[in-house]
Amino acid sequence: MARIYFNRHLAPLAGKYPVVDRALRRIETSSVGAVMAVARALPIERASDLGFAVGKWAGPRTRKHRNVLNNLRMIFPDRDDAWIQQTAVAIWGQIGRVVAEYPHLPQMVRDRRLELDLRFDGDLLRRGPRGFVFAAMHQGNWNMPALGGIVGNFPLSVVYQEQHNKGLEALVAKWRNTIPCGFIPIEQTARRTVEELRAGRSVGLFVDHRIDSGELVPFAGIPAPTTTIPARMALKAGTGVIPARLERLPGVRFRLTAYPPIFIEEGQRDFRAAAFDVMAKVNEHFAAWIREKPEDWCAATKHRWTRPVMRATSTLRNAAGLA
Repeated sequence: MARIYFNRHLAPLAGKYPVVDRALRRIETSSVGAVMAVARALPIERASDLGFAVGKWAGPRTRKHRNVLNNLRMIFPDRDDAWIQQTAVAIWGQIGRVVAEYPHLPQMVRDRRLELDLRFDGDLLRRGPRGFVFAAMHQGNWNMPALGGIVGNFPLSVVYQEQHNKGLEALVAKWRNTIPCGFIPIEQTARRTVEELRAGRSVGLFVDHRIDSGELVPFAGIPAPTTTIPARMALKAGTGVIPARLERLPGVRFRLTAYPPIFIEEGQRDFRAAAFDVMAKVNEHFAAWIREKPEDWCAATKHRWTRPVMRATSTLRNAAGLA
C-alpha cells in the first residue's frame, strides 16, 4: 500500500480495493514528482524553501501526522499540545525540504555541503583493519550521511530500502544513486555488512524506527522495540558501533558528527546482552539529539513505542491537562 495518503480515511479502502490503492499510489507519485520537477528548476536554496512550505501544508493532512504527534508526546511528555502541534508542523516542513532537495543531490555532492566532525581519531576509519557500523537516525536530510565517506576519505557503504511505491522509488532512486558510496539492499544487510566490515569498509544504516521483532531497549527512558542487528554484526566482525548525528545548517548545508565507537565491554561474554547494551547507548544518543532539536527528527514513519505504552502515556497527559 502507498505510504502517504492525502486523507487518512482512505487507508481502509486502499487495503480493501486494489483499484483505490493503485490510484493513491499514482497520486502520491505524481504529487512528489511535481514538487521535484519544480524544485529542479529552482536554485537549491529556493527549492528547499519550496519543499518546506509544501511539507508544512501537506504533512498535517496525511494519516502519518498522528505518528508525528504521538512520537513527540512520548519524548516530550510535559509539553502541551499547542507546542506538540507546532513542532509537528516544523517536522513536516523539514521532510518537505528533503523531497525538494532530491534533484539537487548531485550539486550537494559537488559543493561538499556536508561537513564531518569526527570525535575520535579518523585514522581508525581510514587505516584500521575493520570498518565500523555507523548507527544513524532519520534527521535533517537523511541522504547526507552517505556523503560521510567521500568527505572523510574513508570507504563507506550504506544500507537502503526501496520505496514500496515503485513509481516513487523510480523518482527517488534517480537522484539517490548519484551519491558516491556503496549501496547494500536491506534484504542483504546481515551477510553483506559483515563482509564489508571485515574488508575494512564502514557501513551506515538507520536504526531509529520501531522493529517489532526487536528487543525492548530503552529509548528516552521507555522500552521500545529496537533492532540489535547492527550491534550484533559489529560484534561478529570484531568492531564497534559509531553513533552518527546529522544536523541541518543554514544555507542547505549539513554537519555529520561521528561520536566515539561503542565497543563490547571488557569481560562481557553474553553476546545478546552485549548487543543490547550497545543499542541502549545508541538510543541514549538519539533521545538526546531529539530533545535538543526535535524539528530535525523524521518522526512520521511509525509509532516508535508499542501501542499499549503510548496509550498509557496519553492517559497520563490527559490527567495532567496537557492534551
